[in-house]
Amino acid sequence: MIIALFADIEAAQSIASRLEGRGHGCILATDSIPGESDCVIAVGDKARPLVDAAEEAGLPVLRLPSAKHIETAVEAAAWGLGLADERYIEAARSDARVKRLEDIRVKMAEQRVMELGAANELLQKQAENLREAMGKLDGANRQLVEELNLASELQKSLLPRSYPSDAPLEFAHKFIPLNSIGGDFFDVLRLDEKNLALVIADVSGHGVGPALVTAMFKSAFDLESKTTHSPAALMASLNAELGNILTTGHYVTAFAAIIDIESLEMRYCSAGHPNQLLVRANGSSEELATMGFFLGMMQGVDYEEKSVTLAQGDTLVLFTDGVFESPDTADKPFGREGILRSIAARPGAGPVELSDGVLSDLLAWTEGTEASDDVTMLLAQVIESL
Repeated sequence: MIIALFADIEAAQSIASRLEGRGHGCILATDSIPGESDCVIAVGDKARPLVDAAEEAGLPVLRLPSAKHIETAVEAAAWGLGLADERYIEAARSDARVKRLEDIRVKMAEQRVMELGAANELLQKQAENLREAMGKLDGANRQLVEELNLASELQKSLLPRSYPSDAPLEFAHKFIPLNSIGGDFFDVLRLDEKNLALVIADVSGHGVGPALVTAMFKSAFDLESKTTHSPAALMASLNAELGNILTTGHYVTAFAAIIDIESLEMRYCSAGHPNQLLVRANGSSEELATMGFFLGMMQGVDYEEKSVTLAQGDTLVLFTDGVFESPDTADKPFGREGILRSIAARPGAGPVELSDGVLSDLLAWTEGTEASDDVTMLLAQVIESL
C-alpha cells in the first residue's frame, strides 16, 4: 500500500519507518496529494485543506492528533494501519477506484452518445443520398426496360409477319430469345415469281449488341438477295458486307436456301451454321451440310453450294444451336436426334403442329436446367406438287 504522509519531518520519518517495516510504502507529502497514493495519514491540522481534497477524491484518510510524544503518534499510526483497519482501508480504496471507474464510464458513455449521434446524423444523410440515388436508378431502370421492350418489338418487326400464300409450302416458326431481345434471325423472301429464299442466322453473344447485328444482317440480306439467286454467292456478299460493318468482334452463322417453287429444286449453303435437317415424307431424314466459314470475320472466303429436290410431304427443319445444344439435367444435348424423335412421333402433322411438338419436347427435355441461348425454329413443308 502506498501511503501519503502529511506531518512534520520528525513525526513523518518516525511513522514512515514504522510503516515501512510492516511492508507499506510511504511518500512524504507537502502541498499536494501524490497521484499514486492509496491512502493518506495526516498528523495535526496544518494539512487540513489537503485532507479535505483527499476525502473528496475518495482516498481513505487516517487523522492523528498532534502528540507530545512521537512514540505515541507512531504507535497510533501503526495500529491504525494494522490488521484491524486493513480491510477498511482496502475497501475504501476499492470504493474510490470504483468511483473513478464509474466517472470514466460515464464520460465514455457521454462521448459514445455524442459519437453515436454524429454517426446517426451521417447515416441519415447517407440514407437520404441513397434514397435519391435509388430513385434515379429506378427511373433509369424503368427507362431501360421501356427501351428494351421497344427494342424487342422492333426486333420482332424484322421477322416475317406472314408467309407467301401462292407457293406450295406451308411455314411455321418458333422464336424465343433468351432475354427480351436476342441474336437469332430468320426470314422468308419471295425473290420473284419463281424463287423463294429462306434464311436462318445466329449472331454470337446475347443481348442488345447481337440484336443490333441482326438488324444489320436483315438489311444486308434483303439487299444482296435481290442481285443473286445463288446461296453461295449470297453468302460471299453477306460476308463481305458484314466484314466491313462489324468492328465489335461479333460474327454470324447462317443457313440460306433458295427454292424453285416450280421444280422444287432447293439450293442451299451454310456459313458455319449447324447442319440443318430435311425430313422426307416417308420419315427418312438428311442433314444439309456444306463447307463455309462464319460471316463477318474473314474476307475472301469461298462457300460451298449444294442442291436437293423436294417432294410433297417433305419438311425442311431449320434451327439455331439453342435448339439442338440445349442439355438435360445430365448435360446431354437435345440434339438432332431429339428433333427427329419429336417429328417421328407426329406422322402426317403439319409444320405448326410439328413446331409445337418439338418445342414441347425440348422444354420437357431441359426441365430443371437453366436456358442459356435463344431458341429459334423455322419449318417449311411441301403441301403440293406442281
